[in-house]
Amino acid sequence: MRTMDPALVRASFNAQVTETIAFYRSTRSLLTSDGDISKLSALTMVALATTWESFLSDLFVAYINRDPSQFVTHLEYALLAGLTDKQKEIQSRYAKFNRPGSVDRATINALLDPNGNNITFPNTSELKVGATRWLSVANGAGVAAITDQQGAIIDLWIALRNHIAHDSERSREALKRAVSRGVLHGTGLHRATNAIHTPGVYLKSMHQPGGNPRLEVIAGHMSAIGNAL
Repeated sequence: MRTMDPALVRASFNAQVTETIAFYRSTRSLLTSDGDISKLSALTMVALATTWESFLSDLFVAYINRDPSQFVTHLEYALLAGLTDKQKEIQSRYAKFNRPGSVDRATINALLDPNGNNITFPNTSELKVGATRWLSVANGAGVAAITDQQGAIIDLWIALRNHIAHDSERSREALKRAVSRGVLHGTGLHRATNAIHTPGVYLKSMHQPGGNPRLEVIAGHMSAIGNAL
């Protein structure tokens, strides 16, 4: 069985981010209305965050496909956790767990989500938990090495995506918390708790005159973090 190549997953992700930002820049140059630029910035943020989600899902599957050792251990623990003591005794005596040396992509997807959804993580903390649960130490090293500041940036673009998509009170409060975290100081992304009223305005604006829009700053971090995973 030919295994998936995580390097190709990363390369595809980089290409998608590059294409999205190129489209953003060319389209923005044609717009004259601040409102239209804000809308473009918000919609592009949703596109980038969706690309990130798909990338993580594909990367995890590729890593598990390449080395399923930790994933199989997780499956064994999950099986035993659902058994009574009597069932565990029977299993131990008569039904030894067969640890496969390889797991194909379709099986991995079915075991992770039988409904056919991507693997998603609501925040960086859960991303790290998922990596520890399913990936070998070597393959999960990049996720484990995500710094507090990088984690805050990831959580920020997730919060931006959620608020743009849902525009709910809950998503608004989550965005307030995400953008005001002290660890974001120095990135150009930090804002006071109540500073963001419209995500598109925040994303199209520049931290310093002559700099890049915050959307492009976030995209740069997204590419850098993704390359290190």
